[in-house]
Amino acid sequence: MTFLIWLLASCLCGILYRLGGIGKPFRTWMRDWIIPLVAYGYLLTLWHPVSLIGWLMLIPAIALTGGALTTYWDELFGYDNFWFHGFMIGLASFPFIWSGLHWWAVLTRAVLLAVLIGGWSAIFGNDWVEECGRGVFISATIPLLLI
Repeated sequence: MTFLIWLLASCLCGILYRLGGIGKPFRTWMRDWIIPLVAYGYLLTLWHPVSLIGWLMLIPAIALTGGALTTYWDELFGYDNFWFHGFMIGLASFPFIWSGLHWWAVLTRAVLLAVLIGGWSAIFGNDWVEECGRGVFISATIPLLLI
């Protein structure tokens, strides 16, 4: 059952990431704000915060992840930097450190997302494959937060 939830959440994030990139009739908020809800909703099927502070850390994690999904950092680098995009999506889960998750687990996932998203985008040029893959990686790497 856990594998099916992982697969469903990963596929849903892949689809939402692509829909957010298509444009009309879809909107970017479908990627930016629903993906964090799906990804951290999946996290909650594996783990529950033990305190109120832990539960409250969902709010900044969702907000930071949504914010990281809104940009490819071209204003900073002068081009779409998918490596940094992936790193920042992973780093956005750092509020969970105050929920009892380890800082090194957050950092491990951030580095892996940088490699996966950056590498995937460097290899594939097809928008559908590229964007669906990026979205899948966001949810598929959630279990790393629990190492």
